[in-house]
This record gives sequence, C-alpha cells and structure tokens, in this order.
Amino acid sequence: MKRLSAMVVVSFAVVALSGCGLLDDKTDGNSASAAGGQPTSGSGTAQPTPTGSAVSGVGSAKDKGDLPDPCTLLSKAEVTALTGRQITQVDKDDAKPGDATRYCQWQQDSGQLVLFLGRTTEDEFNLQISGAQKVSGVGEDAFQLSGHLYVLYGTVQIDVYSRGGTDERNLADSKKIVEAVMPRI
Repeated sequence: MKRLSAMVVVSFAVVALSGCGLLDDKTDGNSASAAGGQPTSGSGTAQPTPTGSAVSGVGSAKDKGDLPDPCTLLSKAEVTALTGRQITQVDKDDAKPGDATRYCQWQQDSGQLVLFLGRTTEDEFNLQISGAQKVSGVGEDAFQLSGHLYVLYGTVQIDVYSRGGTDERNLADSKKIVEAVMPRI
C-alpha cells in the first residue's frame, strides 16, 4: 500500500511540474524558463512571452481549429522592431477556446497596433465594401479600409490596424505584421 501511495505522489508531481514547464527540455522559447521570467501587464498578472518561433503546439489554425491568442504571435521586441515604436501597454482579449474572433492591442508611445483574427469564408471576405482599396502582395487576398489592412488567409481574416505614422508607413507596417504572423497562425 505504501508503494502505491508513493507512486501516486510521484506521478502527480511529474504531471504538475511538466505542466508548469519545469521539466521541459525543449521550450521553443515559449515558457517562462526560456524567457528568463514573466513580463507583467499593468494589472500585475503574468503575460505570455512569445518569440520569433512562437508555436501553438496544436498545428495551424489557417483552415480549422481554435484561433490562437494574437498576443502570443509576436513578442514585444518584434512589435517594436516592426513598427519602430516602443510599447507602453498590452491589452488582451478575454476570449475562450472556440471563440470566432480574437484580438490583441499594443499601446505604443506614439501610436498603437491592433491585431484581430476572425473566421470567415472567401465569399464573406469578398463582399464589396464601399471605399475599400485592393492591396496586393500579402495573403490570398487583401484590402484596406479606414486605416485597417484586411487579409484573407485560408478561413482566417487577419485585420491589422497600425497608427502612428503616415498612411503609407502604417500600411507598410501592417503588411510586415501580417507577413510575420501568417506562418504562426
């Protein structure tokens, strides 16, 4: 009986520690041990520490499955490098697994970057919106409207809003963001 109790305790400890990332020997840079600590938001809660090799661990959500948390698709360093603006705050959605839309907003010292992900179909995406301008060279199809760059990627609509530069600079920044996140979705 003592032997069975000891095995139960050891099994529980292994599961608990591996769930916390303490027993991982390969982290892809997505755990606290790889990041060297947990960044926090203004509320003091731990935030994810994504890297250039961010992975969801469940495969691509391009055509099916839960949409990833957009805040995990880019690190703060990547957002700063892609936009040229320092981050002052990160605002996450309160989405649950299976929600059809997700967003992350990076408040910046002289602007902001918002990344929205949502499920769509090609027909829905191609509905003509008055004033929309086609954008080439990014995704399967793309257009811009009111400062937003909308990109079709499988059944995912990527919507990037970058503010802080000229309209041309904001569009260029938005394209760079889309190119960075598409392979991570």
